Amino acid sequence: MDDPFALLIGVVLVAIGAGAATVTQRRLEAEGHATTAPLWLLPFGVLIGAGAAIARDWSLPASMAVGALLIPVVGAAGRYLEVRGRRRSTRLDSR
Repeated sequence: MDDPFALLIGVVLVAIGAGAATVTQRRLEAEGHATTAPLWLLPFGVLIGAGAAIARDWSLPASMAVGALLIPVVGAAGRYLEVRGRRRSTRLDSR
């Protein structure tokens, strides 16, 4: 990658996408809509994938598709682990 401007733009897009995905996930969980969160995270996954493609000079469509798939999966897995941990700690506290 010879273009520092493209690297900067890519990193900014990744940062914006990650921040927006985090805020969206937390807001939906707080409002009780955690089950629909993966659908709302799709655009941010596309943004993160696009930023990574621009920064690393990867294939733009492939990176956007991977981001659109992985970001919702990561959000759902994080939520699953959080709920599982809460259930485990609740069971341990009740003993």
